[in-house]
Amino acid sequence: MDEIEIITKKRNSLFVFPEKFQYKDLAPVFPELFDYFMRICDQYPVDSGEEYMLMLIRQNMRDLEMNRKPMGHNREARYRMIFPKDRKDVQFFIYPRIAEEESEIDEITEKISNFLDEKGLKHEIFWDQMEFLKEEKKK
Repeated sequence: MDEIEIITKKRNSLFVFPEKFQYKDLAPVFPELFDYFMRICDQYPVDSGEEYMLMLIRQNMRDLEMNRKPMGHNREARYRMIFPKDRKDVQFFIYPRIAEEESEIDEITEKISNFLDEKGLKHEIFWDQMEFLKEEKKK
């Protein structure tokens, strides 16, 4: 019997940092991380891009420097980076707000992971862990 290869499309990625890692530990690399994320997702704002990006980064940095979960603040983007409220460890999701067929979540996740590796930030990646997205798909 021939083998059948089943390819499943990943819907979201979860970056999990070690237990002792704190939000303030992300602060030194966050401006560059967020800028890189917006660029590789091809969603860097064209009109007043620099000012808008500085505002987004500044809002997140305030929280990170106070060792709090940042808000994220890229709600209208095709890809979002969000820090879940219900987790005690430092984690963030990347998920697309576009059709699964068009999503490049695998490539984007790999690039962000490589960036974190280059910065010496240990992390693990888990796929399709966003419960509310799973519930939306069932409806």
